[in-house]
Amino acid sequence: MAKKSPMFTAIAAAVFGAVVTLGAVPAAQAAGSSARLNNCWSTWGSTGTAAHCVNTSVTGDYRNEAHCGGIDYNRASGWYRIAKGSTVDPWGRLECAWSIRSSDLAFRY
Repeated sequence: MAKKSPMFTAIAAAVFGAVVTLGAVPAAQAAGSSARLNNCWSTWGSTGTAAHCVNTSVTGDYRNEAHCGGIDYNRASGWYRIAKGSTVDPWGRLECAWSIRSSDLAFRY
């Protein structure tokens, strides 16, 4: 059996360490905010989202929607009745299993 050189061992250890380190990086690092709708909006981070309403301009039902990444399915909160002038912050929190591409709000009277 041939003896492995110290250089081979060092290279193998460096490669293995790089693979382990890179494998630990989260799948998504994006964050953002949706367009405003009646003074309400949705924000998202790497895997989650929350909706916000400050001094809501129109009474109605609002729903937060998460657009998940990868093979994960999209999610939607239940409908929340929010009255004109109300501040509800945060509401409609949602989590995706792997990553989130974006989120937005739906509205109905």
